[in-house]
Amino acid sequence: MRFFGQVFVVFGLTVVLPLSALADTGSLEKRLDELEQQVSILKRQIENNKEDTKAQATTSPVITANAKDGFSIKSPEGNFNLKIGGYTQVEARQFATNDKVNLGEASSILARRVRLIIQGTVAHDFDFYLQPDFGYNNTYSDSAGTISATPGAYSVALQDAWIDWKYFPDFTIKAGKFKIPFDLENLQDTRYTSFPELGLTGNLSPQRDIGVQVGGNLYWDWITYAAGIFDGAADKENGYGGYNTGGNSNSRNGAGRIFITPFKDTNIELLQGLGIGYAASYGKEKGTDLPTFISPGQAPVFAYNTGVSADGPQLRTEPQAYFYYKSLGILGEKVDDYQTLKLLNTKDKIDNKAFSVEASYVLTGEDASYTGVVPRHEFNLSKGDWGAFELVGRYGQLKLDQSVFDDGLASLNSSIDSEKAWGLGLNWYLNRNVKLAAGFEQTKFNRGAANGIRTDDRKTENLFTGLAQLSF
Repeated sequence: MRFFGQVFVVFGLTVVLPLSALADTGSLEKRLDELEQQVSILKRQIENNKEDTKAQATTSPVITANAKDGFSIKSPEGNFNLKIGGYTQVEARQFATNDKVNLGEASSILARRVRLIIQGTVAHDFDFYLQPDFGYNNTYSDSAGTISATPGAYSVALQDAWIDWKYFPDFTIKAGKFKIPFDLENLQDTRYTSFPELGLTGNLSPQRDIGVQVGGNLYWDWITYAAGIFDGAADKENGYGGYNTGGNSNSRNGAGRIFITPFKDTNIELLQGLGIGYAASYGKEKGTDLPTFISPGQAPVFAYNTGVSADGPQLRTEPQAYFYYKSLGILGEKVDDYQTLKLLNTKDKIDNKAFSVEASYVLTGEDASYTGVVPRHEFNLSKGDWGAFELVGRYGQLKLDQSVFDDGLASLNSSIDSEKAWGLGLNWYLNRNVKLAAGFEQTKFNRGAANGIRTDDRKTENLFTGLAQLSF
């Protein structure tokens, strides 16, 4: 506009010049030359301003904040970025019979997970992820024969810390501490699980460990694979963020998983959300780093006797699958845990088993998925919008090998030999960031009275839970 204004002024001056001046051809030519010089100068100024604006745009970082990705800073060319997010889960547990002596756990309200997530990309090809947890970390004792309900409450625990080289999208290399590629429910982001705690298969599954893994997606993401070498975690170990490889030594473990979604991009709508997979882990274990198994209410219900140690190969296998179609979701898995244990001069090869099946249905019509429910309309009373409601249910069993008790590896007076649990719940997604949940879960046990004296069954656990989650 400045350029055109000056041209207009100059043009006006030439119109009102005296006629005597117009007659002077030399003077007119001189004035035209001056005008051309002014126009040229103005053009250069405009081009310089454009270049300055463009340069500023290409050197300034892009800063965003939204409901999906949290807070992020990204370099203009996209080679560097930093995202900061996290979530808090406040959980209420109410036992119908609030009896710590016979249940091993008491009703409570706790900040179950308080996690900060820092992640990003460096030099385009390298990702990093850091997730400390400031919440209530249930680190039950792994001491054989000791069932301890004493948690490491509110101690800071490092859940995840890894780097990922993604130069080839179908072959990435990850190193650090992260979830082992094994259990389907454990691999699901905790913010999107149907229930606040894992099902009974979580007792037999390795959860987090330190290691190196290769993985990626093949054939237009129809196939997802991962395989790695890990430090060697016992069943359920590191599920709460601690890192304990107690006993004298656990050898390195290998773990791998393949998951296929064969109908993902086909025209068969009914089967587009079907996924089938298989996972396995293997290692030669030594030492007394053995697990304590827990109930859905997080009460310790099983431990091996003093003197029992791992002494040989351990093989875990898990067939797994999920199915999502419109508002319906189903997820299932079955774990077989083969392990060699030793007590004095006696060796036992045991096979502990667990399975879990859960179903969900989004009552408000949104799509169900492995990565959570996104409300079609966020909660807004003035518009009559309530968000999304999801009904969930789960059934599972844990069965310990009978030889564990026949050969004195554990005592039925203090440890269960099996548990069966079913639960129902309602999840309310007010928006992408806020979730409220309420549920009930009942668990019945065989043997394992909590006081370690009686030979009858442990009392049935009737648990009511409430959850308030804020994530960003």
